[in-house]
Amino acid sequence: MLSKIFKILLFWSSYIPIFIMVFLANLHDFSKASIRALLSVNPGLWIALVVITILSSTASDWWLSSAEVDFKNRSKDPIDISNWKLESPGITNFLLMCAIPVLTLKPESNPTVVMNLIIMLIMSVYATRNNVGYYNFWLMFEGYHTYTFDGKVVISKYKREDLPFRNAEKAMQIGTTNVYFIGKFRN
Repeated sequence: MLSKIFKILLFWSSYIPIFIMVFLANLHDFSKASIRALLSVNPGLWIALVVITILSSTASDWWLSSAEVDFKNRSKDPIDISNWKLESPGITNFLLMCAIPVLTLKPESNPTVVMNLIIMLIMSVYATRNNVGYYNFWLMFEGYHTYTFDGKVVISKYKREDLPFRNAEKAMQIGTTNVYFIGKFRN
């Protein structure tokens, strides 16, 4: 159960830019009075969004930093990377995922808040059950690249042309998933 909650938190980190866009879409102007007025419309919503942002970004940062530490300390398996392709984090899906809340969420309307929460939960369950949480737009903001090959996924800060080796890379498998991590190599 805790691993599912953790995966959902990781997935929710991709919503952080959406939360910012929802806030900006409902802001009348950039004055303190306008910000105060917007925050007073539905304080529970804004508190929940801030809490989700803090929890999910903390989970994401912890997961990435622990993957870096594990990469340095654990043995790595050789994997063939000759047919890698850079995978965008589902930019079309992300834009659709953005458009719905940005266009429909009205903080003063509890039904739109509930509707968007339901959509967010459905997307979260889909992402965690189908193991596609690595299609996380937030990874790009953190400087990571996502590559796919032969049903496997590699997350790394290296660009493909910057990888220390070309065809037989050493990667660390994350748990028992099809996701691998390539961290910084020691010199």
